[in-house]
Amino acid sequence: MTSVSAADSPAPQLITIPNKPNSPISCTLFPSINSNSGPEFRLIVFVNGLGLPAASWLRSISILRDSINNCPPILTYDRFGQGLTTARDPLDGTPGKENGHDFLDVANDLHQIISTIATEKLKCSQYDIKNGNLQLLLVGASIGGPISRLYAVSHPGLVVGAIILDSNIPNVNYSDFLPDPDAPNFDPKTVIDDDCTLIQYRGARAAICKMFDLNVKNSEGLDRTTGPDLVPKSDSPKLIGPGNKGPWLTIIGHDPETFANMSFERMGTPISMSMKFTNPYWAKYNEGLLKITDEERSGKVVIAKGCGHFIQNDDPQFVADEIKKMVTKLAW
Repeated sequence: MTSVSAADSPAPQLITIPNKPNSPISCTLFPSINSNSGPEFRLIVFVNGLGLPAASWLRSISILRDSINNCPPILTYDRFGQGLTTARDPLDGTPGKENGHDFLDVANDLHQIISTIATEKLKCSQYDIKNGNLQLLLVGASIGGPISRLYAVSHPGLVVGAIILDSNIPNVNYSDFLPDPDAPNFDPKTVIDDDCTLIQYRGARAAICKMFDLNVKNSEGLDRTTGPDLVPKSDSPKLIGPGNKGPWLTIIGHDPETFANMSFERMGTPISMSMKFTNPYWAKYNEGLLKITDEERSGKVVIAKGCGHFIQNDDPQFVADEIKKMVTKLAW
């Protein structure tokens, strides 16, 4: 594979995958820096959330490639109906997929994309992919977290490292953990605060659930209602990397105060509501994620200071630094 300087930024290209040959997907492959001309057996893959497309990673990628001497190749892509991929998932509307494709379908597509790029661009063989010679570092934001987990579970031995940025919580609705003001045992004292009347709480809860509950439609046509079945727990199943060991894992959470302030600015959510309910629930979920690999291969949850949910957008330098730490840990 031809090496390029860190200043070069390749243009996105459309590729097709074997299981969906009539639906092109936009991908960008950043070639390795200072590698040999033989097959590439290392690949960093960025997995988007719902809110931001592949282009959201560009600043972090630029910083990373400028700061590391031997940078592995990097792959970004837009899922069906996202960013530069205008094609829709052909599964949508077919029997059993009346509500759209789900997380597992996306993980399966990701494997097809990686396999296509690895064989056509990185000079890997199918044998290299099936037998774990290819090693992957997955960097997933928001729903990119559960997608990365499902990928690693479905393809054991390939994922040597994973960085999950403020994982989406795929197994519950917001309406499940935000107290229901119409429930028989509801105590208004639990929600009322200096910045939050009961009327304000009702309105904010309704707005949050209308935007984020699992049955809410999105531009990708991604059915999130199967999340509780596909990814029912934060702390299991365990991920299996090369050599039957768990992959190295970094779990990153948003800054609670920044998140609360941004939620107030963008949605009018009372700050006390975020601090009492959303932030503690999310923090507990992130703590559970630490257990999906071997104990010695994860540390504490890393808080992205000054960042809301879209961490790569709020602090691309921080994201690049965390990837650099992981690349060093992997001895890549």
